[in-house]
Amino acid sequence: MKKLSCIIVDDNPVMTTILRGFAEKSGIVECKQVFNNPQEAYSFLNEEEVDIMFLDIEMPQLSGIELLKSLKNPPATILVTANPNFAVEAFELDAVDYIVKPPEFHRFLKALNKAQSFLKGMHGHKPNGQSQEEAAGNQEIFVKIDQKLVKVRLNDIMYIEAMADYVVIHTTTGRQLVVYSSMKNFEAELEKHAPGRFRRIHRSYIIDREKVEAIEDNSVVIGKKYIPIGKTYREEFLNQLNKL
Repeated sequence: MKKLSCIIVDDNPVMTTILRGFAEKSGIVECKQVFNNPQEAYSFLNEEEVDIMFLDIEMPQLSGIELLKSLKNPPATILVTANPNFAVEAFELDAVDYIVKPPEFHRFLKALNKAQSFLKGMHGHKPNGQSQEEAAGNQEIFVKIDQKLVKVRLNDIMYIEAMADYVVIHTTTGRQLVVYSSMKNFEAELEKHAPGRFRRIHRSYIIDREKVEAIEDNSVVIGKKYIPIGKTYREEFLNQLNKL
């Protein structure tokens, strides 16, 4: 099996040595580069692609948070932090997982397995033969609205609409939730929980395939809403329709 590629970004050389050793020991990932300077990591990631990034939070000049926010197409990111209360922030940054320092190998492996599952989901694999409906079931995600995390059942989502730097979640109850997120990041979050179910059909729309009632005049009909299918997405989406 081909190993996944990774980079390690931490201003502490001792920590990068530990994490690199864990990566080699795992047999799952191959470390392409180690960076003690986050700005060098930023330059590298704008030129190269890797599967996974192990990222320290507190670094001088450019923090891990600032680095992650600045990347247009970040890898699956595992945060490495001395702060054990970083779960909410990790969610907001769409991190796959976070490891508390000092790291232990078993916890490193757990985070790595999460990243593997996330990357498999991004390529359309289903979990252990489950149907998409079974995979989503009554699963829930939490989205940050104002200063609180709000629970949203995946089955309640009809479609997601882009609005500047936000996404609007349109639900079966008529409720609309406005969340600060890019479409790319929100699409990735949905894919982690329900691989293949939620599809981008336009630069401004993600739909739940199971809610599609008809295709009419190059639009998807969901309830009373006609959602346009973008030219870039049309062929792949239509090919996927009969695989529901």
